[in-house]
Amino acid sequence: MFTTVKIFSRTINAAMGNRNVRLSLFLILGIIVISTALLSINVVGKTHNYGIGDIAREDVRVPSDIIFEIESETRAEKGRVAESVPLVFDRDHSVLIESLRYVDVLFDCIDITLHEIPPTGSEDRTFQLITLKAKLPKFPQYDDRALYELLRSQHTPEKRQDIKKTIIHILDNGVMPAPYSNPLSIANRNAIVRVINSPQPADETSRGLEDLKTLAEVYSEIPAVSGALAQRRNREDLAMVVSIVRTLLKPNLFFNGEETKRRIEEAVRNAKPVTGVLKKGQTIVREGDTITTETLNKINILNTYASSTRINYILGVLLLQASFLFVFGYFLLEYHSRLLPDRKAPMIIFSIVVVFIIYTFFLSRTDNILNSSIIFALYLPISAVTMIVATLFNIFIAIIIGLYLIFFSFVVSNGSLVVIVTAFSSAILGVFVLSNVERRTDFLRGGLILGLINSVVVIGVCLMEDYSIYDTLRNIELSLANGIINSILVLGVFPLFENLFGITTKFNLLELSDLNAPIFRRMLIKAPGTYNHSLMVANMAEAACKDIGANYLLARVGGYYHDIGKIEDAGVYIENKITDKRARSLAPAEYSRLIISHVEKGLALARKNRLPEQVEGFIREHHGTTMMTYFYHQALEEADTSGDAGVISRADFQYPGPKPQSRETAVVMLADAVEAASRSLQDPTTVKLESLVKKIIYNKLNDDEFEYSDLTMSDLNKIQRAFMRILNGIFHTRIEYPDNEEVQKLEEKVQNREDER
Repeated sequence: MFTTVKIFSRTINAAMGNRNVRLSLFLILGIIVISTALLSINVVGKTHNYGIGDIAREDVRVPSDIIFEIESETRAEKGRVAESVPLVFDRDHSVLIESLRYVDVLFDCIDITLHEIPPTGSEDRTFQLITLKAKLPKFPQYDDRALYELLRSQHTPEKRQDIKKTIIHILDNGVMPAPYSNPLSIANRNAIVRVINSPQPADETSRGLEDLKTLAEVYSEIPAVSGALAQRRNREDLAMVVSIVRTLLKPNLFFNGEETKRRIEEAVRNAKPVTGVLKKGQTIVREGDTITTETLNKINILNTYASSTRINYILGVLLLQASFLFVFGYFLLEYHSRLLPDRKAPMIIFSIVVVFIIYTFFLSRTDNILNSSIIFALYLPISAVTMIVATLFNIFIAIIIGLYLIFFSFVVSNGSLVVIVTAFSSAILGVFVLSNVERRTDFLRGGLILGLINSVVVIGVCLMEDYSIYDTLRNIELSLANGIINSILVLGVFPLFENLFGITTKFNLLELSDLNAPIFRRMLIKAPGTYNHSLMVANMAEAACKDIGANYLLARVGGYYHDIGKIEDAGVYIENKITDKRARSLAPAEYSRLIISHVEKGLALARKNRLPEQVEGFIREHHGTTMMTYFYHQALEEADTSGDAGVISRADFQYPGPKPQSRETAVVMLADAVEAASRSLQDPTTVKLESLVKKIIYNKLNDDEFEYSDLTMSDLNKIQRAFMRILNGIFHTRIEYPDNEEVQKLEEKVQNREDER
């Protein structure tokens, strides 16, 4: 845990040392402040001081949808809810258990008595009766005739079951001690019967109050119940059963006033208030009209809404926005070099987002816009924003920005589900439909696709909301227009970003990759070796960047331009056959400085040709701080041979840097070194090439050249495999074809042999 915190703290400290990160976090806070302020305007408004009979000094309109409680109707509704709560009765299961226990005690005593005093005559039965009553508990007091009949009966076990069945049937229905007296003055005639003191949980049962019987009412029903349960019994037996049951019956159903009251209070508390709605833009009273009771009530509602600070609302908005800050801030701290490769990115994104939220806010306050959530959603240029951000920077940051704009649109539209669904589809589709455009005209195609997909979403929403056919068709037209207009908007905005902010877009890169450009024609003529080397570096860098998920188009263009500084002194470089005579007369240090100077010459040429800053980075960083070990070694040998005691400075043989600042420039550095070194191999095989690539990668890694590039070990492995694919394709073994003379001689030899046969 401590180690994790330490690493996280170190990551934050390192990231916060980056100016881009600090600026980005500051601008995020700015966006939150601006959006919260705009959203707060919707919840704090102007108050109006009027009385009944006053003349309105101005038009009073509703600033936004206001839902208010109608107190009189709410009270009536709560009264209805209270009356609908059923009365609660408790059926005590222990009463049944006790009655059944008395039955068992009675018959057990009868069995003992009959065993002790076998019946021989009527005199014995009288003695049996006296003995039985002595054995029985004082309560309950049984009828002597019933006891006598039980002693006389020869079917005592059956009688026991008959009595139990009757008791169970009656007490399971419940028996009240007295009629319900309505102590809570509730008119409801419905009841809930719940079982208490039972080992088994039982469901509550609904009963009508008229179905609940008192003990007096049950007494009259015992003969019918017992007769139905104990068929084929004679009259004496039935009378005996009825007598015993009447003796053992006790009330077991009791009204629970406390529980009933609690349930009524809970139902009333949970009852939804009856509300009305003042619609946004609705005119409550016009200037010059007289204030009536009805209009005053509405004005008071408006004043209550306006004077409320809505702290909970504002805090909720801030909390939700802070969550976006946390998510974006985390990824920004962790992956800032990938998320914001351009130093202008934070300000550009900030500008785009602020323009969007201001536009959306004023759109929401436009009359009749929010009357249709679909129309409001289709007026939002959210897909244009995500398209611009995805094309200028990357898909990931476009998705984060899109989610935030969806949230803002959702809140400003008063929580419309239609808005969030439509905005989500527009934002996400805007990212992915146009994520791989290579021509400006692709935006129009993508806009049409976006419009068609949005139309499907809109049709679904219209079906759910039961829109008319006319409104559905109108919304479909708006969906198509939304996709096309957003794509046109993006097309119009891109030149602004390219020229005003100097942003390198995909289209800039595609234009720069044109090998028919004058600078490449000049390179082909003056430095053909450098030209071919640059093409190879570009192809290798492009393949590697595709594998690691970097900007392969930028890497390809960087590969084309990284050595343009060699055009001026093309003859001093080995790939151009060293045609410059100076190369043979210069000392190692001087020669080294001449070669190193191609970086500064390349930067000067880049500025002359107005190349983007990102492309300049490849010229500046493709050698990093690498030592020119060949010339340094040569200088040391000459010093050793001549015995010259002069100091040989390592700085004369080292590129000034900086080290690669991005994955793309680091890949071009490796491709440059690998391609150049591979040319020196004699009889290049796969094993030799692989060993060479690994050695170069290891040396660069050991020299900390990737310190600021954000390359991982996994990336380096992928780069190695990508380089090997390219190199194996170049240096593959070829068939040695015979010349024409050899073929002709062999042909004549074979023909002569045939003639001899």
